[in-house]
Amino acid sequence: MLNMCAHRRIGAYWHTFPTFEQGRKAIWDGFTRDGKRIIDNVFPAELVKRRDNQQMAIELRNGSLYRVIGTDKIETVGAGPVGVLHSEYSIARPKAADLISPMLRENDGWEAYVYTPRGNNHGRKKFDTFRRLQAEGNNAYFAEMLTLYDTRAYDPDRTIDEERAEGKPEALIRQEYLCDWTAANVGAVYGDLIEKLEKRGGYGEFEHPRDGVFASYDLGFTDATAIWFWRINASGGLDFIDHHEAHGQPLSHYFDEIEKRGYEVKMHWLPHDAAAHTLATGSSVEDQFRSRYAGRVRIGPALSLLDGIQAARWLLEQPCRFTSKCADGVEALRSYHYEWDEDTKTYSRKPEHDWSSHTADAFRYAAIVAKHIMKISKAKPPPAEPVIPPMNKAWSLEQLWADRMRENQRSRGERI
Repeated sequence: MLNMCAHRRIGAYWHTFPTFEQGRKAIWDGFTRDGKRIIDNVFPAELVKRRDNQQMAIELRNGSLYRVIGTDKIETVGAGPVGVLHSEYSIARPKAADLISPMLRENDGWEAYVYTPRGNNHGRKKFDTFRRLQAEGNNAYFAEMLTLYDTRAYDPDRTIDEERAEGKPEALIRQEYLCDWTAANVGAVYGDLIEKLEKRGGYGEFEHPRDGVFASYDLGFTDATAIWFWRINASGGLDFIDHHEAHGQPLSHYFDEIEKRGYEVKMHWLPHDAAAHTLATGSSVEDQFRSRYAGRVRIGPALSLLDGIQAARWLLEQPCRFTSKCADGVEALRSYHYEWDEDTKTYSRKPEHDWSSHTADAFRYAAIVAKHIMKISKAKPPPAEPVIPPMNKAWSLEQLWADRMRENQRSRGERI
């Protein structure tokens, strides 16, 4: 498809994957069933002028350019595609396609999506949108769903029986081979709780004050940085009122994003790695935050990854709400999932590091802080001070002795 398009119209063509490394494994270093390299099969040597293995880019002899792109770092790839193929879109960062679309409109380009379902997430929404527009007679859109029984790429009954025998989860089989949207997103860390939260009306528009706001961060020094803005609501949960994530930006970018929103941030809660000093500046992120927001910066409590995940799951079961400004953040929480171990055919206890990780980590830090704050606010009050009667009403020694004798006599009577 991409080869044909690249020869019909000269231009830049992107092939996106959830991560750059995933694109390398799937296409650049991948092989067909008959032992041929996939990339050589798509772009034979006689058509190639130059190949960049590091950037995973191919310049064709006719002048067109093909590139493999990771959607987790889409802000750094430049502009100008006339055609984009999105692979594994249902587990990719959805915002990447939104950033690419204006470029395609400007260049009168096209985009295509190839993926299997991963629950009722952005992939389902994209498919339903395309199918609706196609049904309305808009020839610019096309949507088709093909199961293994439709394509017959290999024997469906034999394949599914073998997968079941090897212990693959039934929901994963239904997703991969039967294109079942209703199958649970197996391995999702928070997906079940996000679905419950949406069903109880925890996602949508609601009024909220702009003061008393907390900000929780996941700081990426060479990666993405994510921020959640939240308040403690009257029901004992949290209201997440805003979210921001960016990649490859200086700290000043995030300061600008914080301040342009106009929230009165009561406290900036930073992760522990914010205290690390860099060789470049000689100062830490914590130092720079304290310089900017004096008296309103703290390092969050330390908890293990698994304990932090449990805190986040606990938080999602509380009366929490998310505004529509958190749409990208909610999708990240829905997609955040554990690694699949092909050897053991089970999910590990370690989440996959992908586009959703940074926002999920920042949410985990928010949950740890919230639980810490709520624990302090519910702490038992100190014991009351002993009551000492005034001197004119104090008891005499004789009175105390008489009271004790009466108490002893009553106790003996009760035993009898």
